[in-house]
Amino acid sequence: MYALIPARNEAPRVADVVRGALRHVDAVLVVANGCHDDTASIAHDAGAEVIESEPGYGLALQAGYRHLRGNGVVQLDADGQHPPEEIPLLLARMVGADIVIGSRFMGAPCYRVPLTRRLAIMGLSGLTSAMIRQRVRDVTSGFQALSPRAVAVFAQHFPPHMPDANTLVLARRMGLALAEVPVEMRERQGGRGMHDGRPSPSYVLEMARAVLREAMLAPHPGARSSEG
Repeated sequence: MYALIPARNEAPRVADVVRGALRHVDAVLVVANGCHDDTASIAHDAGAEVIESEPGYGLALQAGYRHLRGNGVVQLDADGQHPPEEIPLLLARMVGADIVIGSRFMGAPCYRVPLTRRLAIMGLSGLTSAMIRQRVRDVTSGFQALSPRAVAVFAQHFPPHMPDANTLVLARRMGLALAEVPVEMRERQGGRGMHDGRPSPSYVLEMARAVLREAMLAPHPGARSSEG
């Protein structure tokens, strides 16, 4: 099992995340994503394998999936928001699931999500849940565990220029089974996140359209049933 960590200009934080992840997985891959600081060298010194990708969160994930095809993966951000000590909770739920989502909105609240962001996530979650016929509370969470089959699917089909709730619809269309577990996330530990600026009304509308477009596509011919 690998940890996959996309990182852009996270030099002050990435080493702690890498070392924390290494307590729970076999190896760590950091994807340095258009960095202008020492993120890559610091991650390497902390024990991670490091590759580079073009700027863009989705491009970083796509590069990681392609590099790690054939392996199980836990993906988490480099900013400290996804605590590595929560990794075992995701891995424990992997039996019978291809993708396990770490949710901010199950169980007791962990940190305060701004109202506009929470409303946007709730709206996208409701739409996505209806499209996949399974309730998912936190469809924008980047803290996920993926089976080798899920990694192979995303290595080939992941939408790198707009990856969000639509990727869960893609996963179900490809026959992947989803599960969700509560995790205690933190506020980011300084710096500027790869997702900053979201969700604007235009982004939410664009993502809703992406969810609907994905849902309109026929199931993949090789997909297995994953109802439940």
